[in-house]
Amino acid sequence: MTSRLACCCIGLLLFVDSMDAQQVVFSRRVYKTRGQSFQQLWIWSPMDGKLEPLTRSARNHERPTCSRDGTRVFFDSEEDRWRLDRNTAIEQRMDDRSAAARVATSDAPNVQVPQCDDGTLSTSPDGLRVACAAHGEEIVIVDLASLQEIERVPFGQRYSNGERYPPWPLESTWSPDARQLLVGTYGGSSTSPALEYFLLDLATERWTRAFTGNGPVWMPDVANIVFTTPRELVPLPGSWKRHVWAEHLAVYNLATDQATPLTSGVTNNMQPTLCGSLSSR
Repeated sequence: MTSRLACCCIGLLLFVDSMDAQQVVFSRRVYKTRGQSFQQLWIWSPMDGKLEPLTRSARNHERPTCSRDGTRVFFDSEEDRWRLDRNTAIEQRMDDRSAAARVATSDAPNVQVPQCDDGTLSTSPDGLRVACAAHGEEIVIVDLASLQEIERVPFGQRYSNGERYPPWPLESTWSPDARQLLVGTYGGSSTSPALEYFLLDLATERWTRAFTGNGPVWMPDVANIVFTTPRELVPLPGSWKRHVWAEHLAVYNLATDQATPLTSGVTNNMQPTLCGSLSSR
């Protein structure tokens, strides 16, 4: 009994450590009634729910990616690629953009898979399989070594009015345990682009409608997905003539089928990415 309890405690500690070791870095603009505001880097910690700024400099910080150890965050500002040292808070322009590109691992392998639509490859966490769209109407799982097809599942989902979604280059994202795929199809408009996401259980081939948004990121617990809501024009307080684009960070819980906002107010929150926690080192 004692040994069993000890194993349970160790498992719980490992789970907590894995959650604490991963935070979400994203680009966030807090609009000002007067003066210029910028897209800054912020971080959300799932263990305590804290939102904290990483930068406050007078430049935009967009499309963040993190180094493997989480100590550096790379971002775009205008035409340049920059690097933020999280230990010193120093931002430096990078002369070699390819150096940052090498740090951020690409999800798509550099191979041609005949069964797949162009630009739809997504690699499994173990690197042995890829998921892709076929003719915009099916999800195909392929063994990466042999390029042999393992599984093919029709998308076949419908709008709320019963009409089927038209063929589209479906976007797939593997769950960390490789048991599910988050599949997105176009569901927004030209002014408010967003995808409608569905979960595919690979064992049962069962589809479940999830949420509408952009930039989904699976959390290590496989129970939650962080994403951004579709953008919308909102009035800027104190300026009745001016409207600004706003979108928010939210987290979708698979067990409850509920999405909970993580940000609010007249802010623009976008492009979340996972980043290692400095406190876990």
